[in-house]
Amino acid sequence: MKAILLFLCVLGYIAVNAQKSDFLDGYVVTFSNDTLIGKVNDRKSGRRDELINKIHVKLDNGRVKKIKKRNIAVYKRGNEIFIRKRIQEQLPIFKIKNDVDYFLVQLVSGPVALYKYYFNDFDNHTIDYVFLIKSKNSYTYKRLPLLGFKKILKPYFNESPGMIEKINEKRFRYADIPELVQALQR
Repeated sequence: MKAILLFLCVLGYIAVNAQKSDFLDGYVVTFSNDTLIGKVNDRKSGRRDELINKIHVKLDNGRVKKIKKRNIAVYKRGNEIFIRKRIQEQLPIFKIKNDVDYFLVQLVSGPVALYKYYFNDFDNHTIDYVFLIKSKNSYTYKRLPLLGFKKILKPYFNESPGMIEKINEKRFRYADIPELVQALQR
């Protein structure tokens, strides 16, 4: 009986500490211009990783405040700043609805902007992401899928034949997209 009780206590301790690790330094800015600074969490980890509908902010006094995403303009978690953007796409795409607000991480700004969009992949019980690209004079975002992203990127590099040659030679992987778009800004 003592062994079972000890096992449950250890299991509870591990679960509590696993949840604490999801909180990273950051802040939340609401539409009422309130700024909450502390440890921020936007996901649930465990057997299934998933994004949650409320952002949790652990304040300095130890209190955890939960804020609905619809009341948030911007939030930062760790090194990533999530900005509320209205998505309009040329074609409806997998996992993203057209003309809806989403939180995007801006990776590159300039004439061509690159964003990262996190979503729940319920098939694999993980949090996954896609890159979205948008030129300065366009209102729409283009998704860069894992397969075929080079074809979508080529028109942005028309003035840089060296980059198109590198893209054609398949020297770049999906993880290299931010580097490619950053090179486009120069």
